[in-house]
Amino acid sequence: MAATTMASNNALTRKLWATEDWVNPGQQVVFGHLFSRGSVFVAEEFTGSKARGDQITYDYVGKLTGIPIGEGGTLDGNEEALDIGSFSMAINTTRIGVLNPNDDTIEQKRTLVDFPEKTRKVIPARHFELLDSACFNQLAGFNPTSFTQNGTTWSGVNKLFVQGHNTPVAPSPNRIIRAGAVANDQSLTSSNTMTLDLIDAALEKSATSDQPIKALPDGTLDLYLSPEQIIDLKRDTTGAIQWFNIQLARITGGKKNSIDNTMMDEMVSAGNYGRVNIYEAPRVAYGQRSDTSAVITTVRRAVLVGADALTYASYFGSPLKASALKYFEQLKDYGYYKGLEGRMIYGLKKTVASNSEDIGVIVISTYAASHS
Repeated sequence: MAATTMASNNALTRKLWATEDWVNPGQQVVFGHLFSRGSVFVAEEFTGSKARGDQITYDYVGKLTGIPIGEGGTLDGNEEALDIGSFSMAINTTRIGVLNPNDDTIEQKRTLVDFPEKTRKVIPARHFELLDSACFNQLAGFNPTSFTQNGTTWSGVNKLFVQGHNTPVAPSPNRIIRAGAVANDQSLTSSNTMTLDLIDAALEKSATSDQPIKALPDGTLDLYLSPEQIIDLKRDTTGAIQWFNIQLARITGGKKNSIDNTMMDEMVSAGNYGRVNIYEAPRVAYGQRSDTSAVITTVRRAVLVGADALTYASYFGSPLKASALKYFEQLKDYGYYKGLEGRMIYGLKKTVASNSEDIGVIVISTYAASHS
């Protein structure tokens, strides 16, 4: 008995491209949330086509600390000088381009994949990914010799593309705590994971500081944890106050809880603790050895963030607006190929003056290995 067949390699088989398509969305991008929450100060001096320069410097005047003069005393000769420091930030260019066959080419005609449409999706996604990394590398003061993130290895001057075009500054002395009170990131072990106790310790450090971090406009602070730290927090059974027990009490009391509700402000969240909003951010910086500056991939530097923790400047405007990214086209080979560039000119840097602590961030460094 014979039966008609139609093998895949038969010349009469029809090959189709579906009209539906997918573009890899990548990991969640958080930097827009930082801007909208008030954690980023925008330097308006750089905004607009008439602005000039590639570096901006701000002054920072510290508080007065001298002992006053009372009755019978002489103030003349016992005055106090202003404590004036400065904060400088550079801006530079990030250019990303894609070259495709143009519309009237056989390559474009033989496929339903719209090259220009896909290019317009992936170029801004890549820019936002780099900006997101820069936010957390700056906030954490993360500057290892080299590191790999999202499949790309960064080293040498190339690191500036994921550092906001400014070399990160290590956390100031009173702006970093580590689980277990260890002295450095390399000393963190599997017993030094994220707990609510560490949030209390960070809040205490800020409140007792002579320069507390500034609250966000709504009076709260935002804590960004890596996915590993979020899981550690949820599974913690050793802390004096435990996340799960709080959530269970909320369920019992009929209140909103973070077991059933994992989204807040359109971001993955573990809820609120006191006046702290706890969010998940995949690009929270890794740990860094104090002796060799090597990356430690089993450690993450979570960041408790307040107002003006970062400063941003760009001729093209705020990254929350389309004008922050400009497109340029170029034809090649008699118009057979069309290149599309997405260009940003900007700078991003943690706000800290020469005479101050970090203005708006406290780093919480913990062991944070993968659970899978």
